[in-house]
This record gives sequence, C-alpha cells and structure tokens, in this order.
Amino acid sequence: MKEQKISPLVSSYVIDGVPQELTPAGILDSVSEFPSSHQSAIAGRIVDETPECGASETLMDPEEIDKYLSAVLRHKRVFPFVFADSYTRFRIECALLDSLWKMGSFRIGDLGLEACWNWKIGPLGNAAAFYESVRAAGDMLDQLGVCLKSYSATESKSQCEVTFTAGLRSSAEDESIVERPYTTQSPKIGVASLPSTLLPNYESWIVYIPFDTSSYRLGGSILSQALKTRLPVAPAVDDPDYFLDCFEVVRELVEDGIILSAATVGDGGLLASLKGMASSKAGAQIDLSDLKKSVGEDDIVRLLFSEIPGALIQVRDEDFDYIDAELLLQDVAFYPLGHPAPGGHIRVKSSAKTGLQSILEALARRQGGEGED
Repeated sequence: MKEQKISPLVSSYVIDGVPQELTPAGILDSVSEFPSSHQSAIAGRIVDETPECGASETLMDPEEIDKYLSAVLRHKRVFPFVFADSYTRFRIECALLDSLWKMGSFRIGDLGLEACWNWKIGPLGNAAAFYESVRAAGDMLDQLGVCLKSYSATESKSQCEVTFTAGLRSSAEDESIVERPYTTQSPKIGVASLPSTLLPNYESWIVYIPFDTSSYRLGGSILSQALKTRLPVAPAVDDPDYFLDCFEVVRELVEDGIILSAATVGDGGLLASLKGMASSKAGAQIDLSDLKKSVGEDDIVRLLFSEIPGALIQVRDEDFDYIDAELLLQDVAFYPLGHPAPGGHIRVKSSAKTGLQSILEALARRQGGEGED
C-alpha cells in the first residue's frame, strides 16, 4: 500500500521545540479572499529547527562592480533559508511593484496575490523555513491590506521557492479580516502600459525610489549567492506603511502619464535592474552621491546590489519639478541618479558633488542661456 504523505499546509509544527499555534493553512486562510479547502489533505506533526546562519561580514571590492554584475546576471538564485521571512516579504513587494506598470485604474487594496510554495520539506531546516515564509506572508499581507486570491504548496524533489503573482481580487467585497483602506469603485487592470527600457531622451532624468526604509545589506542577495559568500544580515523589508505611501504616489504618476519608462528594483538590486532597462539606444550614467549621503552608506556595492524593493522611473526634464513636489508632499524619498546616455553601457560614479548641486547648476545654465529681458 502506498504511503500517504502529510500535507505541509495543514500539519502542526514544532519549531526549535516550540509548538506553533496555527497551521500554515490557518495563517493563509486569514488573509485569503476565499479560504481554501483541504478536505483530502493528510495532517501530521512536523518537527524542525531554524536554519543557522554561520556567516560573517565580508567586504566587497568597489573596483569589481562589473565583475559582480556579470556574476549576478548569470546566477540562478536559490531560496535563502536563513532569511526566509525577509525574502518572502521582498517577493510580495516585488510582485505588487510589477503591477504598477500595467494599464488600468486601481489601488493597492484592489489587488490580490496568487501564492505558490514549491518545497522540499525533508532536509533539516527546510520545514522551519517554510513555516517562517508562510508566517511572514500572512503578516505582510495583513499589514498591506492585500488578500490572497489563492495559495498552494507542492512538493519538490530538488528545490524550494515561493512565487507571488498580482492581479485584481475576484470580487469587490470579501469577508476576510484584512482591512483594505486603498480601493476604487470599479478597478481595472490590463497589460503593461510603460516601456521597461530607457527611451533615448538624454536630457530626461532617471529617478530611484526605494519602497522600504531598510538598511542596505547583502545577506540573501543574488550577489552573495553568486560569490558563495554567506553574509549575516539581509535587508529587513519590514515597513509596510511606507510601502503603501510609495505605491500610491507612484501609481498616480503612472496614471498621469508623467513616467516615460519604469522598472521594478528587485532581484539583483539597483544595478541589475538598471542594466535591464538599458538597450542599444540608451544606457545610463548615474551618480550615487545623493543616495550615499542620504542613507548613510558609503559602500557602493551594498547600494548597487542590496535587494530592497523599489522603482526606477524615467521622467522628462520639464516634469522633474512636478514629481519633486509630489514625492516630497507624500514624504517619499527619491534620488535623481542621472540621465540616459548613448549606447547600452551603465556608468557608475560617486562624486563629491551631489545630484542636487548638479540640478541647480543645470537650472542656472538654462536661465543664463535665455538672456535678460
């Protein structure tokens, strides 16, 4: 007789000797649009231990940025078990960020996520990481006011991963306990509405908007995996209120037609996302001076490769004052990085002169060229 396998969703968990109050299904049903049915699932008791980090801080060489970028672009990421909670929140925020670049009229409360855990439960630490991932998903969705449209956990023989896909909720009303302050009456969402590559408008601005206030750290990042370096600290990705503020103001900019092109800052970090926006027609020349000064981080490798969810947007030079006013009004931090440049190369510098000084000098030159009345 074939042995029936227990379901990781409906089983009870004991992590590090502590019985957990809720099953994964119990956690996810509390933030689901329609609670899932698990009538045929086999419940059991899963005992596991939290994975150990066993890492120490390693300094990266700022002269090796091109090498690091190549390694990041080649590497296929694996689930960072030690950072199951922060990585899960990161994946949720990236899925929601991707929806910003689609056509339609919607707010974040109109959205729902499809979640899938593809998991190899057996090895030590894997079940604990699965439970921590589920718990982080439940907490984050509750705080954001976003529901799950559906969720599943399938068994994998070789890998562990979690994916989230955003779309409109199935119904205008639902009975879950999640509060949804940001909704519209008749939400609509379609295909991508913005180019994901830079337009060859060389006077336009490339603006970086991090959607979290976390410190820039490389633990769990694709760079750390590509270099086989185990780092002890990952970005916290745990400021849902700030994420909501960023989401709403950027969505308004999209609907107002202010943004020329845009991309989500996600896997691989800022530089990988910027490289993804480059084409044969337009690369970029960026300056990290403002970002370094504002966040108090001198390590440009951390700034370029730390995986903090965010947005890169391209705006016309004449619209810069408008987005400056809108973002400041909502207390959303943003950083003008520079301009598109001919060719597909990304050039990074960190000069003593800040981007604000460059903007003021450009305005002074423009006014000087107009002459006096």
